[in-house]
Amino acid sequence: MNLRIALIALTLALAACDGQNPIAQDGASDAPQLDAPAPDSEPSRVFSAANDGARTVAPELTVSISTRLPDNAEGDVQEVLTLRGANGVIVEATVSGAVSPATQVQGQTLRALLSIPVEEPQVLVYRISSESRPQSGGGVCGAEEAAYVVVWEPAGPGEPVMKLLGLTGGQPGAANARACAMLEYRRS
Repeated sequence: MNLRIALIALTLALAACDGQNPIAQDGASDAPQLDAPAPDSEPSRVFSAANDGARTVAPELTVSISTRLPDNAEGDVQEVLTLRGANGVIVEATVSGAVSPATQVQGQTLRALLSIPVEEPQVLVYRISSESRPQSGGGVCGAEEAAYVVVWEPAGPGEPVMKLLGLTGGQPGAANARACAMLEYRRS
């Protein structure tokens, strides 16, 4: 009898170590339960407009970057940039890649269009997948629909600034790419 009790106690102890419930209750699932959703990989950051173009598009902008997992095994993991303006502007874009600031758009370099330092090695390019605009205003490229947005933030310590440049037509370096007004924001 003592041997049976010892075996039952050992079985319960081993099941507890494995995190399993050896006795299933009626209707209970053995699947793990989540208490809350997982936190974002990077929290949202809030920026305030620092130039006239930015004040026209969105006086305050919330920026978040998330990772989107593929629907199937052949898909790629995508970095998604979301820009939410306090006035209703919402832009969602997936990373397209990084390009040199020397890349030209309409005969001008991205370095000149964004007014960024010479030592900056790259800027990020995002392909816009959706853009919602408020009824009273425009989006990243005003009344035109933007195809890409170029984003620059300083890599090192210093000014908490972010510059955006919307593009119509094509990506930086393409013959049909057209630059919109540069939007400058400062971290709130």
